[in-house]
Amino acid sequence: MTVTIRGSDALDLTLFPEEDSEKDIVQNILCMLKTIQGECPNMREYGIDPEVMHKPIPVAKAAYAVAISSQFRQFEDRATLKKISFEDDPKHSEILNPILEVTIP
Repeated sequence: MTVTIRGSDALDLTLFPEEDSEKDIVQNILCMLKTIQGECPNMREYGIDPEVMHKPIPVAKAAYAVAISSQFRQFEDRATLKKISFEDDPKHSEILNPILEVTIP
């Protein structure tokens, strides 16, 4: 099953979702996107490196895509990342909103 996840989606936390369910996997991916690297005790490498945001937009998009891909490989092996794109918001052109296409078995 292919799922589209937007970085701007609200993180609706469920404390104990059924393990390996679609909700569990999507929740983990959203949490990964919304966590700044270094914030999570005992997993300092979890999350997105904030340095990717302090670059010109085209460079930041590429760095953000690499960071997301790396996080997937390291922390979410239950899903396959198929595509990363970015939503353009004319009112807030400086904000990067990733859109991920993910396959969940």
